[in-house]
Amino acid sequence: MSRLLVTVMWRRRVLSSSPIVVVGKKKPWNYVTACITVFNSGSRTLIIRGRGSNISRAVDVANLLRRNVAGTQIIEIRIVEDVNEADNSRVIPVIEIVLKNPHS
Repeated sequence: MSRLLVTVMWRRRVLSSSPIVVVGKKKPWNYVTACITVFNSGSRTLIIRGRGSNISRAVDVANLLRRNVAGTQIIEIRIVEDVNEADNSRVIPVIEIVLKNPHS
């Protein structure tokens, strides 16, 4: 069994669906590999999502992809807030970086 186990979620929208790579505590290259795998599966766009202290790691992943995979473009950067479900008083910052597949 591979040690590369990265959370990839599929977000369904009205017009399209984009896979989401949720960045956690692992090394950035693990998430870059997951993003390349999603791009190779035929997805046109990809969302990299980082919450709280993982925001800087999500930005690192997007920059590594942009520099090392020719043609990858950052389409949009969203900064949103999640409310903690356990206690509604805590707000967690979230960044979502939308990338375009260079081969689509």
